[in-house]
Amino acid sequence: MAADHGPEAARGDFWARGWAAYERRHPSDSLVIGEVLLCSGIPPTREDLRRMVTAVGAMVPVSAGAGPGPAEDPDRYFHEASAGAGKGEQSLRAVLSLLAVAPLPPAGADMWLVRGHEPGAFALVLRAHHLVADGVGASGIVSRVAGDLSGAGTPSAEVRPPEPERDAGRPPGGPAELLGGVRAVLLLTDFVLGVPPAAPVAPVPHRARTGAPRHMWAYARAAQLRRAGAAFGASVNDVYLACLAGALRAWYGERGGRPRGAVMAVMPVTIRAAEEGLSAGNRFVGARVRLPVGEPDPVRRLAAVAARTSTARRWASRAEAEALLRRCPEALASWVLRRSIHPRLCSLLATSVPGPPGGLRMSGWRVDHVVPLSFLPAGHAVAAVHMDYGGEVCVSFTADRSLPEAGDLPGLWLAALREVCAAAGLAR
Repeated sequence: MAADHGPEAARGDFWARGWAAYERRHPSDSLVIGEVLLCSGIPPTREDLRRMVTAVGAMVPVSAGAGPGPAEDPDRYFHEASAGAGKGEQSLRAVLSLLAVAPLPPAGADMWLVRGHEPGAFALVLRAHHLVADGVGASGIVSRVAGDLSGAGTPSAEVRPPEPERDAGRPPGGPAELLGGVRAVLLLTDFVLGVPPAAPVAPVPHRARTGAPRHMWAYARAAQLRRAGAAFGASVNDVYLACLAGALRAWYGERGGRPRGAVMAVMPVTIRAAEEGLSAGNRFVGARVRLPVGEPDPVRRLAAVAARTSTARRWASRAEAEALLRRCPEALASWVLRRSIHPRLCSLLATSVPGPPGGLRMSGWRVDHVVPLSFLPAGHAVAAVHMDYGGEVCVSFTADRSLPEAGDLPGLWLAALREVCAAAGLAR
């Protein structure tokens, strides 16, 4: 996108040039991310929608040549769509596929009201270009807007981005800072070297031939993931990734196949300070994590993932990674970003972002579930994202239409979670 027309990069966004260059190289592959608020009750009025769009616009930077932004002309930034009457989640997913590739307005963000898929239900879809915000930033904006308008507020503890691990209490400078700098260099070097290379989950034709990607999802109780992780000394994110490995293992097994090499997930690790959690922009570094798809034992899968993510998060120290990126020429940062999600280095994106505070409601309606939507990089068959809303976890998959039986993945992920919970001795 031209710098004077379209989404404006947030101040201090290291990856802005990379996303713009990526879009020029892959015009058939959308960089739209978003969240779907699945609601019940009476749909909001146009005035309610204007208020929401205006609130979002106040937090989204707009370039000088893009024309009126959401705050000045909210009607330009919200739309309505009708799903097949009474056809349930299937018809909603069909609409979401179309929205995944529908053009965004010049400011790079908008909102859609989707209704008709179920009686007494509707969906609010908030979309953003990745140049405007990463997953944590977009979720923070949604959390603040929804919390403010519902009167629930936005408890900072619930929307604070997960912090990378770091050495507590270390003084600035000296050997500790040098070690942190080395770790940050190693993290980025992993994408330069690409060892081991990544195996594709499945071969994917050019996106222009396969059309809009599909979205599908599953829900679980957040307490299940916390308790299963605690039983084996792992985090919620580790359980999510280990179950993703288990789901892919079962998916391959059902088709009598196996990956032709290492299945490498790229896990975005936020480098936002706590006070940046509600801001636009891209504030992350990527870490490659090998998923143990070949491991049949769910406990060993979890242990392998936990060991690899612990190393990745230590390397992704916010201060050192940020310092390195500030010194990095824009062209080099752009190249690293594009390379980090190249199919030869990344089999799939596996993202985890905090969700809005639970219990969101407005006059006449409430938010029952929140579904995160990932973009699908060029050459990728599938991407996954995990989000927590009010004690409920949603794991959402974005899949290329050429991927056979992609709709099985949410159920296979839940089956893998049941395996881990059973191994931990947890009742359903």
